[in-house]
Amino acid sequence: MIQHIKYHPRFHKQCEKLKRSNDKASKAVENALDIILAFKKHRKNFNTMGALSHSGELRLKDGIKYRLGNGYRLVLSIRKECLFVLCIGSHDQCDKWLEKNRGEEVFSFSLQEKVLMKNLKKKKSQHTP
Repeated sequence: MIQHIKYHPRFHKQCEKLKRSNDKASKAVENALDIILAFKKHRKNFNTMGALSHSGELRLKDGIKYRLGNGYRLVLSIRKECLFVLCIGSHDQCDKWLEKNRGEEVFSFSLQEKVLMKNLKKKKSQHTP
């Protein structure tokens, strides 16, 4: 079960750049954020959260690569109870990032979000009439 989500320092900048570029890229960002939200809701089977790339991602230990549509990808890694949000971009951009970080096993980013199941349930019940 995911307890923490850690974001690569460039992830939010990548999202903003894609949102400004065109509608297809903006939709890819929405799809990526939906996948991350699914992890926040503690779904255990990451195969059901989006379209995984055909070959998965073998260049990173515990790597996962999602197809976001129109040639865009999202690269994640899951270690123990932590989801690492690593890269979003075109297929080529993500491929370059993966080649640069090939074999990486440890990520340490300062931007961290703690995910608590209890808080999500309370918020959800407060919003329902």
